[in-house]
Amino acid sequence: MVTPALLDHSPQAKNDAGFQKSPFRIDWKVRQARCPQGRTSTSWFPVRQHGRDAIVVQFARPDCHACPVQDKCTTSARGTRILSLRPKELHETLASARAEQATKTWKARYALRAGIEGTINQALDVTGLRRARYRGLPKVRLQHAFSATAVNVIRLDDHWNPGQPSFTPRTSRLTRLSHQLASRTPRVQLRLRDSGILGCN
Repeated sequence: MVTPALLDHSPQAKNDAGFQKSPFRIDWKVRQARCPQGRTSTSWFPVRQHGRDAIVVQFARPDCHACPVQDKCTTSARGTRILSLRPKELHETLASARAEQATKTWKARYALRAGIEGTINQALDVTGLRRARYRGLPKVRLQHAFSATAVNVIRLDDHWNPGQPSFTPRTSRLTRLSHQLASRTPRVQLRLRDSGILGCN
């Protein structure tokens, strides 16, 4: 299955600035991490995070405070960098998956799945494909065939008439109810005023 791996959620990765986890070299035998500036970690703690095994790696405060690129590495109040790692096998598998999904070959393979998922979502929104309207496998199969035909017709119409949406987006029941109440409010107020229940200002 071609699916994107979980991305790095560190502040450096989210801001796309500074040192993410990938530049740090992990030595699993001696239980140490080496930062891009050549400093080694001083603490290695196996812990449980959100019900999963993890490893917390911390660097010494003097090393981080004397580092010339400290602002690119950490913004914590202590001024030290802390890494949260998965166990070795999971960490290496995740790192290789993240590196692979940045290649053009992987993106081309995933584009096929993205197109299929878009087609399925469109079929669900337009034809209600998630729920069978009839009983019996032959009738359900016929419903699927009609739904696929409808999606093909809609896409042909979009191709021939670009810029003109062929269907209105699906709205929730709460949104439809709010629109109905908003349209009825002036009439309700007018009736109340005519009946004398609501005074005129």
